Amino acid sequence: MGTAFDPYVQYVLGLCLIAMLASAALVPLVGLARIVMLASGAVMGIGAYASSLLVIKLGVPFLWALALASLIGTLSGIVLGLPAVRFQGHHLAMMTLVFQALTMIVIREWKSMTGGAEGMRVPPASVFGYELRSDESSLLFVAVMAALAILALSVLVYGRFGKALRAIASTEVGSEAFGIHLGAYKAGAFATTCTFLAFGGALIAPQLKIIDPESFGILQSIHTLAYPIVGGMTSIGGALLGGGLLRALPEALRGAADYGELAFAVFTVLIVLLLPGGLMAGIQRIGVALRASARTNTSTDATAERFAALSVTREPKSCQSVPILTPALQVVGVQKRFRSLTAIADVSLNVAPGTIHGIIGPNGAGKTTLFNVICGFLEPDSGQVKLFGSDAAGVPARSRIKLGVTRTFQHVAIYGELTLLDNVIIGQGDNGVFSSIFGSITDAVRGPGFQRRQDLAKSALEAVGLYDRRDDRAGSLSLGDQRRLEIARAIASRPKLLLLDEPVSGVGLAEEARLKELLHKLNVDWSLTMLLIEHNIRFVTDCCSSLSVMHQGAIFAEGLPQDVIARKDVGEIYFGKV
Repeated sequence: MGTAFDPYVQYVLGLCLIAMLASAALVPLVGLARIVMLASGAVMGIGAYASSLLVIKLGVPFLWALALASLIGTLSGIVLGLPAVRFQGHHLAMMTLVFQALTMIVIREWKSMTGGAEGMRVPPASVFGYELRSDESSLLFVAVMAALAILALSVLVYGRFGKALRAIASTEVGSEAFGIHLGAYKAGAFATTCTFLAFGGALIAPQLKIIDPESFGILQSIHTLAYPIVGGMTSIGGALLGGGLLRALPEALRGAADYGELAFAVFTVLIVLLLPGGLMAGIQRIGVALRASARTNTSTDATAERFAALSVTREPKSCQSVPILTPALQVVGVQKRFRSLTAIADVSLNVAPGTIHGIIGPNGAGKTTLFNVICGFLEPDSGQVKLFGSDAAGVPARSRIKLGVTRTFQHVAIYGELTLLDNVIIGQGDNGVFSSIFGSITDAVRGPGFQRRQDLAKSALEAVGLYDRRDDRAGSLSLGDQRRLEIARAIASRPKLLLLDEPVSGVGLAEEARLKELLHKLNVDWSLTMLLIEHNIRFVTDCCSSLSVMHQGAIFAEGLPQDVIARKDVGEIYFGKV
C-alpha cells in the first residue's frame, strides 16, 4: 500500500494512478474506435486548468470542480469528434494534433487566467472541508477517485457501447445495417475518452501543485498514447498495465536520467514489434495455449445434429399481418447511374408477402446495386422503393431495420471479436449512442430489458442451430456457421423482410442443403418474406417460390424458377448457351 512508503514514492504512485486512468480513457477511442489521439495532453490540461480556475476564481468546491471539468472535457471531445463524421485515418489524427497545438497556444498566451508559461499555483484539494495537504491523503483520494472512474469506464467498454464500437471495427457496413450510426459512435468515443482524460487532469492538478503548458504538451500526448499500445489497446486491464508500467519506468531509471526517455522509446518499440497486441494479448495467448488441450471443437456433423434436432413447429414470432394485395417489397422504375455507367435501368419488381423471391444474373448485371438500393446503402437516381406499402425514400440504411428489413452480406460481415450472443443482440437494433450508453449501465445491474434481449438472441441462435456455441467468439466459426450466424443476427429483430446476398457462396453441398432447409423453416414458421441474390442455380431452383433474371441492369425474365431457368434466352445470357 502506498502509505507504507516515503512521501516521494507516494507522490509517484499517485502519478502512476493518473497515468493508468488516462491510459484506460483511451481504450474506447484508440483501442475500440481505432482512432489515433494526439491531443490527450491538451484535454488533460483543459481539465486541470478548468478545475483549478473554478476553485481559485469562483470558489467552487473541489468535488464540484472535478465534475464540471469533466463536463468541459466532454464538450471538448464533442468538438474533437465533429471532424470524425467527415475525416478518418491520418487526416483525423492530424485534426487532434491541431487541437493539441491550439490548446497549448491558448494556455500559454492567456496569461491573466493561466499564468502563461510560468504556470499557475494550485491549492491543495479540499474534500468536505478537509484539506489534502499530505502525500498520503492525496494518494488515498486519487486512488479512490481513479478506481471509481475506471469502474465507470469498464461498464462502458464491456457494455453495449463498447461492443458497438468493436462491431464497427470489425465491419462498418455490417454495423450500419443494424442501426449503428458510425459518425455518432466515433463522436461518442471522443466524448467518452475526453471526459475521463479531463477528469484525470483535474485530479492530478493539486498533486502537481504548479501546472504549466509544458506539463500537458505534445510529449505528454505521445506518452499517453503509448500506454495502451504497450499494455493492450482493447482491454481496460491492458491499459492499466501499460499506463502503470510506462509511467513508473522513468522514475525507476531516475539514477540514469539521461537515458530515461531512450529506455521508454526502446521498450515501446520492442513491445510493438514482438507483441503487436500489447502485453495483455501476450498474457492471454499464454492462457489460451494452456487451455488448448482441454478444448473440444464442435464438428460440422455435431452442428448438423443440433440443427436437425430443432423443432420444426415453432410458432411464428410477432410479425404484423400484411394484406395479401400489398407487396412486401415494391420497386418501381428504379434507375441508378455511376457517371456514364447505368447500373440499373428502369427496374420494377414486386415481392409478395410470405414468399422467397430469387434474383439471378451474370456478373455485372446490376444485382448488387439493386440490392444496395433496396437496403438503403445507395439512393436511386429515379424511381421508388416501397416496403410493405411505405415509401422508403430518404430512410438511411441504418434505419431500415425499423421498417422491418434486415440483410446478410455476400462477404460475411460478422463481428468477429464478439461472441455469437453479442452479435445477435446487436442484430435486435436499438443501437443508438445514448441508448447503448444507458444500456451499458442498466445491463451492468441486470436492469429492465436485459433478460428479454438475452432470450430473444438465444431464440434466434437456437433457430439456426448455434445455441450451444453462443459464448464462442464469432471469428472462430467455420464459413458455413458464420453464414448461419448472419441469419440469426438478421432475424433477431423479428423482421418482416430478409434480404440475403449469396447466402451459400463458398459453402459445401452439405452446408448448402442445411441452409436451404433453414430458410424454408424460417419462411414457414416465422412468416418471413425473403429476397435473395444467388449464382447457385440449383439452390435458387429448390429454395425460391419465384425468380427474376437481371441482364444489363434490367429485369429480363420473371416467373416460377423452373419455368424461368428452362427459357432458351435465359440460358443464352446466363449460361452462355448458343
